[in-house]
Amino acid sequence: MSYVVFSVVLFHHLWAAPQTRMLADNNQDQVFFEWVLTHAARLFTHGDTPFFTDQLNAPLGVNLMANTSILGLALPLAPITLLFGAPVTFAVISTIAPAGTAIAWFFMLLRCGVVRTRTAAYLGALFCGFGPAMISQTTGHPNIAGQFMIPLILWAVFRMREPGDTVRKGLVLAALVVYQCFINEEVLFLAAFALLVFLLVFLRPGEMLPAARAALPALGVTALVAGVVMAYPLWHQFTGPQAYHGLPDFVHGFSADLYGFSNFSRRSILGDIPRIEKLGGPTEENTFFGWPLLLLLPAAAASLWRHRGARALFVTAVVFSLLSLGPIVRYKGEETTWHGPWRYLVDLPLFDSVVPTRVALVVTPLVGVLLAILVDRFVVPPPVTRPEPVEEAAFASEAPATDAVADTDGTDEGKARDKAGDKARDTFQDDDEEPLPYAGRWLWAAALAMALLPLVPTPQPTNDRPLAPVFFSSGMWREHVPDQATVVVIPGGWWEGLDAMRWAVDSDIDFKIAGGYFLAPDPNDPEHKAMFGPTYPPTWSLLGQVGNDGVVPQLGPEHVAQARTDLAYWKADRIILADSHGNSDAVRQTADQLFGPGEHIADVWVWKVQH
Repeated sequence: MSYVVFSVVLFHHLWAAPQTRMLADNNQDQVFFEWVLTHAARLFTHGDTPFFTDQLNAPLGVNLMANTSILGLALPLAPITLLFGAPVTFAVISTIAPAGTAIAWFFMLLRCGVVRTRTAAYLGALFCGFGPAMISQTTGHPNIAGQFMIPLILWAVFRMREPGDTVRKGLVLAALVVYQCFINEEVLFLAAFALLVFLLVFLRPGEMLPAARAALPALGVTALVAGVVMAYPLWHQFTGPQAYHGLPDFVHGFSADLYGFSNFSRRSILGDIPRIEKLGGPTEENTFFGWPLLLLLPAAAASLWRHRGARALFVTAVVFSLLSLGPIVRYKGEETTWHGPWRYLVDLPLFDSVVPTRVALVVTPLVGVLLAILVDRFVVPPPVTRPEPVEEAAFASEAPATDAVADTDGTDEGKARDKAGDKARDTFQDDDEEPLPYAGRWLWAAALAMALLPLVPTPQPTNDRPLAPVFFSSGMWREHVPDQATVVVIPGGWWEGLDAMRWAVDSDIDFKIAGGYFLAPDPNDPEHKAMFGPTYPPTWSLLGQVGNDGVVPQLGPEHVAQARTDLAYWKADRIILADSHGNSDAVRQTADQLFGPGEHIADVWVWKVQH
C-alpha cells in the first residue's frame, strides 16, 4: 500500500486536475498516449482495428503495433477513458507504473527466495520501482516505467527447473510474455537480453546443460503458444502497412553520458538541473545514481563476492552500463574519441530498434536486487525461523541460505518442494555465511542511508494544459466538418501536429488529421528507417515558414497548383487555422491566396476543400 501512496504523491500535481494539467517536462508523449488511449476506447464503440489507424497521419495512417500503443493497458482501462476521458486514464497508468513495478519486485524477491526478510525485499523493490531511472521514465513514458510484468516473467522462468506440470508452467510464461508485448516490447527484449547475460555469469559450466534440459520443455510450450498468439500482431508490426526497419540514425547516438553516472537526476532531492542539462534530458536520465551510491556498489559487490547471485548481478550491471554508453562514448555532453561496445550490436536485427541509453534501464533492477541482498545479509539480522516454506525454488537455483525453514505439510509434494528449495539454497550460497557484528550492520545501514536518501524523488511538475479552440471543445465542429472528414491543421509544424492530436482527443477522434506525432517509415529512405512525424509537402512547409516569421509572401499560380496537389494527396476535406496561433493573421492571408477565402467560425478559420 505504501508504494501506491508514494506513486500518488509523485503525481499529485497531475491528479489535482488531470483534465487541465499536463506533465511539464514531456507533454508531447502525454499527447500521444492520450490519443492512443482514446483510440483504444473506440475499439468498443466504433469497432476500429487495434493494430492500424488512418485517423492519424492521413492518408497513409500509422502502424500502431510499430508504435507504443500500450494495448495491454489501454484496453482494460477503456471504461475509465469512456467515462472520464483519456487525461484521467493517463494519470492512472502513470501512477500504476512505479507502484506496480515495486509491488511485483517485492513479490518476486520473496517468492523466489532471493532474500529472507520483508525489510530487504521492501527496500530492494522500492529502488526497482522508484529509482532515478524509473522516475525519469515516469515523465511521459508509462509504458517503460510500468515494468510490473518483468519480475513475474522472471519468476515464471525460474520456476522452469521445478518439478511440476510442464504445460501449465509454459502457458503461464506465455501469457505473461504476450501481455508484456502489448505494453512495451523494448523492455521485454532488454529483460531477456539481461537474463541471458546474468545466467551466463551465474551458472557454472557444469550446470548450464542440466538447467537448459530442465527448462526446455516448458520454454517450448511458451514459444509455441506465444508465437501463435503474436504471429499476426508481429507480422503486422514488421511487414504491415507503415512498418519501418530501425530507428532514425540520430536516435542511435542517444546514449548515456559517462559523466551522468555520478550525478543526481533532476527529480532527486539533490538534483541540479543546470549541471545535468546536457546529459540526457528529463525523460532519459537512466544512469543518474549519484556518487554516494556509485561508491557503495563496488564495496557491496566486494563484500558479497562469495555470494554467487550478487556477483552475477554486479557483473551484469557493469556490462549493461557499458553498453548504454552507445557506439561513441559521450562525456559532459560531448562526444569523445572512445568507442563503446554497443557499436558491435547497433546494426543487428532488434538491436537497431533500441535506444542505447535505455539499455541502462536494466541496471536499476539489478542494483535494486543487489541492495536487497546487501540489506538481507549485512543490515537486517537473519530470522530464527521462516514463517513460510520456500515454495518456488527456481530463481535459477539462487535462493539464499536461511537459518531455519518451517516444516512441510507432510505431503509428498511438500517434501519434494522443500527438497528442491534446499538444493537451490545450497547452490546459491557458495560458502557458509558468518554473522555480522551489530557494529558492522549499523555501518552498512548508515552507508545505505547516505547513498539512497539523496535519491528520494520530488513530485512530477505540471503546467496548464493548452486550451482547445471553442470550435472543438464545444462540439461546434460537428456542424461544419463532415463525419470522418480529413482535417489539415495549418500552419504545418511539429507543435501544430500535437495541437491537432489534442483537438482530436477532445472530439473522441471522430475526424481524421493529417500529420501528428508517431513513428513511420521515411518515404525518402530506401531502407524504410523510421522518422518522427510526417513528411511535409511543399504547401505545409510554406505555411509553416509564414507561421514562424509572420511575413505574407506573394504567391503565383504555381503555388496554387501545388496546394491543390497537396490537398488531393491528403484527401483533405477541411483546413483549420486557430486564432490562438501567434501569426494567425499572416497565415490566414497566405491561405486565402492558396485556397480562396476562408470562413471565420468561433475562434478558428475554416476552408472547405472542393473535390
